[in-house]
Amino acid sequence: MEDLNLLRLFVQVTDQGSFSAVARSTRTTPSAISRQISRLEENLGTRLLQRTTRQQELTEAGEIYLRHARQIIEDVDAARHAVTRLSGAPSGVLRVTAEADLALTLLSPVLPEFLETYPNLRVHVHTSSVMEDLISRGIDVAIRVGHLADSSLIAKRLTMSRSLLVASPEFLRREGAPQHPKDLARFSCLSFRVETEQATWRFRSSEDVSAVSVTGPVQASSLVLLKEATKSCLGIAMLPIWMVRSELETGTLVPVLPGFPLEPPATPISAVYPSGRNLASKVRVFVDFLAAKIEPASTDVIDPDAL
Repeated sequence: MEDLNLLRLFVQVTDQGSFSAVARSTRTTPSAISRQISRLEENLGTRLLQRTTRQQELTEAGEIYLRHARQIIEDVDAARHAVTRLSGAPSGVLRVTAEADLALTLLSPVLPEFLETYPNLRVHVHTSSVMEDLISRGIDVAIRVGHLADSSLIAKRLTMSRSLLVASPEFLRREGAPQHPKDLARFSCLSFRVETEQATWRFRSSEDVSAVSVTGPVQASSLVLLKEATKSCLGIAMLPIWMVRSELETGTLVPVLPGFPLEPPATPISAVYPSGRNLASKVRVFVDFLAAKIEPASTDVIDPDAL
């Protein structure tokens, strides 16, 4: 019987369309992938793929073999899943991707307890500012911010991210505090991920939304950097509550314009993973753990008057 890894590789090649694509996702070379497929064909005594300079097409034998290979892999995975659930001990490597700010602020604090709870698991965290292709990159779970488009992925909402304007007490004593959003035009404002000289902050008043253009000495694609710049008295920043909760509690940062709600009022943070009939136990326990640990600490609306 053929090695199960060869069957998985054959299915990968047919799904991704080329040796090069599989080589990139498995961090090997196209020639190595080609040699393994040739080995499989030699074992079977027939050609499965008709190779051209740009792509590979299934032969008639390849189409038949592919159907059976998919069924074998599905059955083996189902059997492993059933045994793992019975044992209650997820193991192996869990591959997670998230933006660096989320990884540092949301994931990092809960990982020690998670790994203590599941000692047979190892977590590999890949930080990226782009939407990684989970299937081709072999990623188990992605932590993403924002409303997600319909896809073949499953999304479990972990929390809602609410933002507010903050500044250091020293900055406000030195520069004064804005009383209305339109006053921000004369203040130093620190903005997140903008490509132009001006960023736009939106505020909701009754049924209307007003847009205010702001400028300042720092623009950055890192919320952590903006938080540190704000603590260093460089200006006013719009930051999520989950990132500045401790600074608000200690008074290192204070709310600005708390009576003017921001638009949008909240943005979802979700755990995203590939769909399938059998969800791997390592993914299931990780997502459930995050939902339990992040939700209570992150969704509360900060009452500025209570700080």
